[in-house]
Amino acid sequence: MTSLGFRVLRYDQRAHGRTPRGQAPLTIEQLADDLHHILRALAPTGPLVLAGHSLGALVLQELAAQRPRLLPRIRGMVLLSATAHGASVLPGRSPRALLLAAGRSLFALTCAYAPQAVDRVRRLLPDTHRYTLTPRPGTGPDDGPPPCRHGVRHTPTADLAALWQSLRRYRARHLPTLEQLGGRLLLMAGADDHHIPATHTRQLADRLSRSRLEILPRTTHALPIRHPALISARIAHLATGPDADSHLPKDPSFPNAPLSEQFH
Repeated sequence: MTSLGFRVLRYDQRAHGRTPRGQAPLTIEQLADDLHHILRALAPTGPLVLAGHSLGALVLQELAAQRPRLLPRIRGMVLLSATAHGASVLPGRSPRALLLAAGRSLFALTCAYAPQAVDRVRRLLPDTHRYTLTPRPGTGPDDGPPPCRHGVRHTPTADLAALWQSLRRYRARHLPTLEQLGGRLLLMAGADDHHIPATHTRQLADRLSRSRLEILPRTTHALPIRHPALISARIAHLATGPDADSHLPKDPSFPNAPLSEQFH
């Protein structure tokens, strides 16, 4: 995006990567409020393109509900693996899906009620295991955010459990506010996503009748990893489109600043 003249801002949400949990509860509402403060500090004026995947998509939905005055500045929004119903334990009705749901539920209960025991097990896992709690060697706070696939290495089990519960309980609210984005809102989902099924994203798109929807075949929940070039192109198209420019009104809750930002 920098080659197009836009500044790209990326951040680790609280309890993600190397960002600590802090004292606030791990809820979608709190994460949306965190994002609002980031935007207020780093992108107080100018058009925005916002993109989020999974939990990040829910945070953007909640941000729109909390801060409707921000909408006139949003040139585009890309919601990847989005839903109005939170994450799903049961991805389908097949025997395999039922077995997967039972395993997930048992694991979630263990993480919620015995997180320290799970942490001890995770520390014993080899460094190559995706759920190990040991940060990858050779990385530190000055090396930038860890790769997405290694982010969970830095997150204690209790925080993972809290995030999962927040995902499970989340229900989108004030969707008419989000509907105001119209064609500037793009929803994308993987057809083989077992965490947030594409049917959930389609149901959300049905409730946001003016939005656009793309279902990508043979794609799981790892949508941004599987199709990074495609998603970047979609974001760039929104960023360079004619729908928003310097005539966008300023969010009155933000201080004056001469920056024009794109938030990714």
